[in-house]
Amino acid sequence: MSAVASSYYDCDEIVEFNQIRHGQLNSRIYVTDSTIKTPNTFHDALVQVALAQGYGKIIAKVKGSQLVSFLKKGYKIEATVPGYFGSEDAVFISYFLDKNREQSEFSQQYDEIVAEALKANPWHSGKFNEPVQFRSCNLTDIRALSKLYGHVYTNYSSPVSNEEFIKTSMNHGVQYYCADYMGVIVGCLRVELDADTSNARIYDLGVMTQFQNQGIASALLNKVKQFLKQQDIKYVYTLCLATSLPVNKIFSQQKYEFGGRLTNNNRIEDEFKSLNLWFKKLAE
Repeated sequence: MSAVASSYYDCDEIVEFNQIRHGQLNSRIYVTDSTIKTPNTFHDALVQVALAQGYGKIIAKVKGSQLVSFLKKGYKIEATVPGYFGSEDAVFISYFLDKNREQSEFSQQYDEIVAEALKANPWHSGKFNEPVQFRSCNLTDIRALSKLYGHVYTNYSSPVSNEEFIKTSMNHGVQYYCADYMGVIVGCLRVELDADTSNARIYDLGVMTQFQNQGIASALLNKVKQFLKQQDIKYVYTLCLATSLPVNKIFSQQKYEFGGRLTNNNRIEDEFKSLNLWFKKLAE
């Protein structure tokens, strides 16, 4: 196996013919390929990389048919999206090199937040009547997106407010959608399409402070659902902070289902945070 470069933020590389994303900030490896060609030798290679870089966690989204091979190696199931791969589930599994990351002392609090979020009444468009346009973004919006993300995410696990990062991600197919209030972007999110399926991940949802609690995030999420349906996207999923009741409620109100929790997955504000997974089926 060739040497793997060290990076502060997550970077993409190929290990044993499979793509991974890894970085020092989150101290983890994320396997971005869903079909692992040689699970046993691939795991051994991942552990070598993790030990060399001092990482504490390996996480992968694998097909249900490959699950047993990883469980035998000591992986733990953290979340599931039923039917994500057609007849197979997508299973998020983790291998913890740092045993302190395997459990969270706040697990009960996180469970209570999910339970409360699930009680929320479904959102409907009649609740929103602000003069906001919801649209897709392009390269001319980079500066405005950078400004918004810099305002919302001041200490984050990826450089979302960096203009070059936004430009590069757009050029690599990441879709940005925004809430445009009289020419000013006041809310946005990103969508990453899954190359192996007709599915997508929604992430980095943010709204300017002075526009929060007005329903903009929910309305934007609802509009993006329509945009993705037009692209024949079948499933969407998201990861959000397990500590945030308002954000978890937003996805529950949009009829997303709770799929599990990635424990101590991202380093945010100088400590590892757990993320809840929510998913929604858009089409049969």
